Amino acid sequence: MVAWSGWSVEHRATAYQDRSIVVDCDFAKFRQIMVRKNATAAIVEHSGMTLLDERIQDVALDTSGDDRPLLNAIRGVSKTDVAAVKQLTVQLDDPTLEASELVLRQNVDIQQDSFHVTTVSEGPAGRLENYKTTLDAVPNEAEAGTTEAVAGGTRIKLTVEMTVRVKVPRLFRHRADAGVQDAADDAIQGQADAIEQFIARYADDAFILPELNR
Repeated sequence: MVAWSGWSVEHRATAYQDRSIVVDCDFAKFRQIMVRKNATAAIVEHSGMTLLDERIQDVALDTSGDDRPLLNAIRGVSKTDVAAVKQLTVQLDDPTLEASELVLRQNVDIQQDSFHVTTVSEGPAGRLENYKTTLDAVPNEAEAGTTEAVAGGTRIKLTVEMTVRVKVPRLFRHRADAGVQDAADDAIQGQADAIEQFIARYADDAFILPELNR
C-alpha cells in the first residue's frame, strides 16, 4: 500500500476562479478606453505572462444603430458594435509548465451596453493543457428585485480556468490541485488589479486618443 501511494502518476489538475469588481468609470468611458487603449498587455502581464505578439485576425463593425458613426467616433460616443478576433502569443513565466510560449485566441464583442472578451488557448503548451479567461463588463445598475443604491461606474466579472498536467505521487494529488488553484487565484487577482489600474489611468482624461502603434 505504501509503495502504491508513493508511485508517481500523471494527474490533470483543474482550477477555476471568478471575481466581480466595480470600477469608478461610467460604461461609455470604459468602453472608449478599452477600444482606444490597448489593455491586453497590462492584463496579461498581471497574470504571470508576458505579451510577445498581438495580431488582429478579423474585425466586423455594425453601424446600423449609429446615425453618425464617424462623428460619434471622433466625439468618443460611438454606438457602433464591434466584433474582433485576435491571436496573442505570450511568454509563460512559470518554468514548471515546461513551455516558454502559449498561443491564445481572443474574441471581443463590444455593444452599446456590454463588453465581452473570451481568451482561450489554441492548444496545449508543455504541461498547461488549456487556459481560458473571460471578461464581461456592463453599466453598474441595481439588480432586479433589489433596492441597492447605484453610484454609477462599470461592473466587471472576470473568470479564469486552467488545466495543468502534473506528475505527483498518488497520495499528493490534492496538493497538486491546490497548487493549480492557487495559480488561478493569483491570476484572477492580477487581472482585477490590472484593469482597475488601467482604467484609473485614463478615467479623468477629457479625450481618449487611440494608440497608433497597435
